[in-house]
Formats: sequence, C-alpha cells, structure tokens
Amino acid sequence: MPVRSEESPIRAQRRVAHELGRLEALAARQRLRVRVMRALRGTLGAGATLLALVKFKLAGSLGLKVGLALLVGAGLAWPFIALGALALLALLLSILSLFSGDGVSAHDFACDWPCDCNRREKRAARLKHLIAVRQAWLAAPSGQVPRRDSVGNRRSKA
Repeated sequence: MPVRSEESPIRAQRRVAHELGRLEALAARQRLRVRVMRALRGTLGAGATLLALVKFKLAGSLGLKVGLALLVGAGLAWPFIALGALALLALLLSILSLFSGDGVSAHDFACDWPCDCNRREKRAARLKHLIAVRQAWLAAPSGQVPRRDSVGNRRSKA
C-alpha cells in the first residue's frame, strides 16, 4: 500500500503496526492450522492402526499394539521422526542379530557366558541333521524309515 503524502508519520506508524499485527495473526492462524491438522492426522492414523491391529489380531500384546499405533500416528504427523525411529530400530536389530547368530556376518564369538549357548547350538545342529535325513528319505524312499530317537522324545518317557 503506497504511503499517501498527506499521511502523518504517527498515522503511518499506526497503520504499519496494524498491518503487522494482522499479518502476524495470519501467520499464527496458519501455524495453528498446521498443528491442528498434524495432530488430527496423527491421531486418526494411530486410532485407525490400533483398531486394525485389534480387529485383525496382528500384534500379540496390547502394549505392542499401542506402540505400533503410536509409531504410525507419529509417522503421519512427523514423518522424519518416524523414519528416525525406524532407523534406530533397524540399527538396534542389526546389532542384536550379531549376538544371536541371525546376522549376515562371519563372527565367531566364543561364548563363555553361563547362558548355555553351546547346548542351543548343538540342538539346532541336531535338528538340521534330522530334517536333512527326513528330506533325503522323502526324496528317495529306500532303506529304513527315519524314526524318532529316544533323545528327542523326552515327553513320552514321563
């Protein structure tokens, strides 16, 4: 708005202050509108996710369902925060997979902890062997039929 030549400096100052207040109010309303829409989008996304998880029984516990719903709601409200949370989760899972043996790495940690890891590894190797024997017999059914051995059938002894 061009300044009129007959406008006094005090009047011009008031006019500019009024316009500034109006523009700041417009900016504040826009920020409020963005916040409300973000909260609404996140709340609706979290609610819909929670209802879907409860309806389809996809997650085991209620805490897991609420956690997944909050993550989806946060992802709809603040996508970069949800991406960061997923990146941290992937990093944590990859670190944990190094110690559980599920990772794609060539580590060979010697487990000297009292958790009896070697027993689990022996049982897993034995299970793989039993599966291989049965698959081989099913592929070419000749010879003796594989049976359950007495070590693997612990429930029948009780």
